[in-house]
Amino acid sequence: MISPGSEGKITVKFSTQGFSGQAKKVITVETSDPDHAKIQLNLTGEVRKFASITPSRVILRGTVGEKISRVVTVAPDAKEPFTIMNISTLHGADFRYSMKEIEIDGEKAYEFTIENTKTSAGRYFGQINILTDNTENNPVTIRVSGDIKPAGLASPDNGTAPASPMQGSK
Repeated sequence: MISPGSEGKITVKFSTQGFSGQAKKVITVETSDPDHAKIQLNLTGEVRKFASITPSRVILRGTVGEKISRVVTVAPDAKEPFTIMNISTLHGADFRYSMKEIEIDGEKAYEFTIENTKTSAGRYFGQINILTDNTENNPVTIRVSGDIKPAGLASPDNGTAPASPMQGSK
């Protein structure tokens, strides 16, 4: 609480997880001033990209019995390189992944091969959570979905989504 006529500080935090580029938040401050009971503060700033995930999400689309896999590249921002410390999945029963360290333009990056393991028709949604040695930006997330049709039905596309600069912070 700040007494009338005095100065004070308002501390605001907001998570930039999953953001990059221009970010905007609106904060409402309640006061005891009857003429200004509520004041809105507009916060804007540039969120730096922590990692590029290409493609931004994975859709494993195909038919039962078909080998379905996609490759995803996770490239740390050159100004804030990181090392992967741990990888886990959420709702990962219907897919598996492998990871290898690669180099892109002389910088360390990671390549994930994600494969469908579902043996029956249906859909699923999960994610791969990547913990790095940069704790301010954890986890880096790869979203995975599957759309598996009964055998004999053609798959309409290759299951990729456009690239997205992701996982902002600071």
